[in-house]
Amino acid sequence: MASKTTINFDDEMEAALGELVALDGTKKLAIKRSLLAEVKRRRRSQAMLDMISSWEAQEGPIDAEHLDWADRVLDRQGVEH
Repeated sequence: MASKTTINFDDEMEAALGELVALDGTKKLAIKRSLLAEVKRRRRSQAMLDMISSWEAQEGPIDAEHLDWADRVLDRQGVEH
C-alpha cells in the first residue's frame, strides 16, 4: 500500500537532495534509494554489534591487544575509525 509523506527541507537538506538527484535523476527516486540504503546500512551495523556481543558472551570481552591489532588493520586499509 502506498502512502504520502510531506518533508520540509532546510538549505543543507535541499543541497544534499540536489546531489542525489544528479545521481538518481528524480527527487522521488533519490529519496527512495537513499532511504533504502540507510536502512540497509543500519541493519548491517546492528548485525555487526549483535555478532560482537554474541562473540563476547562466548569468548569474553575483546582485549586491548585485539583492539590495537584491529586498528592497525584498519589503518593499512585506509579506513577511518
